Amino acid sequence: MLVVDLMKKDKLIIDNKKFSSRLIMGTSLFPNVDVLNKSIISSGSEIITLAVRRLNISGDNSFLKQIKNKYQFLPNTAGCYTKKEAILTAELARELMNTNWIKLELISDDEMLLPDPIELFETCRELIKKKFKVFAYCSDDPILCKRLEDEGCIAVMPLISPIGSALGIRNIHSLEIIRKICSGLLFVDAGIGRPSDASRVMELGFDGVLLNSSVARSLNPIQMAESMKLAVHSGRLGYKSGLIEKSKTATGSTTFKGKISNF
Repeated sequence: MLVVDLMKKDKLIIDNKKFSSRLIMGTSLFPNVDVLNKSIISSGSEIITLAVRRLNISGDNSFLKQIKNKYQFLPNTAGCYTKKEAILTAELARELMNTNWIKLELISDDEMLLPDPIELFETCRELIKKKFKVFAYCSDDPILCKRLEDEGCIAVMPLISPIGSALGIRNIHSLEIIRKICSGLLFVDAGIGRPSDASRVMELGFDGVLLNSSVARSLNPIQMAESMKLAVHSGRLGYKSGLIEKSKTATGSTTFKGKISNF
């Protein structure tokens, strides 16, 4: 009951909207739409992201009509390399899906798919001027994250390792600094491989996790989606409970007071 109570009280607030789940699910790579639908339900997610450039919205088989439940859509600019491409994609998403929310992705290369920090920052400026609510997918550079937050991004979303790599957290120190210097919404986006990765991120005080590959490419996406849900809940509950500080020496749980002396 404790997890249920936490979910009810500990709401995630984005753009004056309240959400119980802190897990955002991607929608690509699933073997079929039926597994996708069941996985999203199993994850408990209320926000799902989708690539505008790959979105079929026409006819009876349109992707949006195949999604069973009602979710908050977070369209993304996946596959964009330039500011011009990303802005056009964002404007198409706003017109087609009637939302100002946009997850901004601007990649710099074909192999590592790492975000281009300079192009990203300039594009954020333009989109914010156009009244978009920007969720900025970026590298785990603390200064860049802080600059994006100061620029007006509704959420900053650093990677923990290359997208789809499942490598998990590669630089926990950077994540700790990012959480310390950024006061706004922080989500980890890209690199989650295991439930323990999601839990660790939440223990650091991040506001949520966005993932796709770790569920969609698993042998049992529906079951893995539930596992990720529980991991996010566990990490958040641990963070809110107040984790004890680490120590390089032992700290006994029982004092020596009252010890029987040697004679």
